[in-house]
Amino acid sequence: MLGVKLPIIGAPMFLVSFPDLVVAVSETGGLGSFPALNYRSLEGLKQGILEIQQRTTQPFAVNIVLHPKHNPTWKEQLRLSLDLGVKVFITSLGSPRSIVHDIHRNGAHILADATTLRHALLLQKSGVDAIIAVAQGAGGHAGAISPFALIPYFKENLSIPVIAAGAISGGKQMAASFVLGADAVYLGTRFLASSEAASDASYKKAVLDADPEDIVYTDQVSGIPGNWIAKTIPADFHPQKMSEVKRWRDIYSAGHGVGSIKSILSIREIIHEMVSEYLQVMSHHCKPFI
Repeated sequence: MLGVKLPIIGAPMFLVSFPDLVVAVSETGGLGSFPALNYRSLEGLKQGILEIQQRTTQPFAVNIVLHPKHNPTWKEQLRLSLDLGVKVFITSLGSPRSIVHDIHRNGAHILADATTLRHALLLQKSGVDAIIAVAQGAGGHAGAISPFALIPYFKENLSIPVIAAGAISGGKQMAASFVLGADAVYLGTRFLASSEAASDASYKKAVLDADPEDIVYTDQVSGIPGNWIAKTIPADFHPQKMSEVKRWRDIYSAGHGVGSIKSILSIREIIHEMVSEYLQVMSHHCKPFI
């Protein structure tokens, strides 16, 4: 899928996914990605893309937030990325209908995230190449439907590939996702606790210390429902009020997968451990019941 060796996609994480992380995922056989919004200027974005291209010849993705309120320069970000030869895009917070043709005309692919079938069907109709099924338990902005229901539901009703997202932190979850019908898996929280992630030491420690019970699903951080580490959210925080506390920087996003993350490893170690666990699970459990 998308020219990668492993069906593993590193989620684009705001203020976390930079060239070190992107290159590590892509060089290990998956698809690394980063948000264009990690760079405050078009020149910064250009330098980021060029650095990745200098360090790897493997595919990688750029995430473009399409909502003009959240990202006023998204059209310029897209044009620049296409001009520099980016071959995979991940879109969010807006309809990609107007850009699909341009992306395909440049020989690139487009993935889009969805939390409901209604949204996924609209995205499929717009011409995207795959749907990222963001289930309950995903870090950051997330859906409210269990992956046990969401993945087969999408597969039954869509004709394009479905990528599973939400609480996938090891080979067991990877195996379950594929059994449910997913074509690839999407990892964010597990990569937060990697040596290549730009998350600071306190963020990584918070991920290691957290359990699933410590994750709260709320729209009171960004205005959109998502999962966050509860103890990092001030009691009086509100997305519409000015505050010295900043979401993403001081309020930490993470998914239910934190419960099985026990150490900070390199991306290569994480992926190798994940694939090994997946192979072990499949060899031991894919047997007849009778």
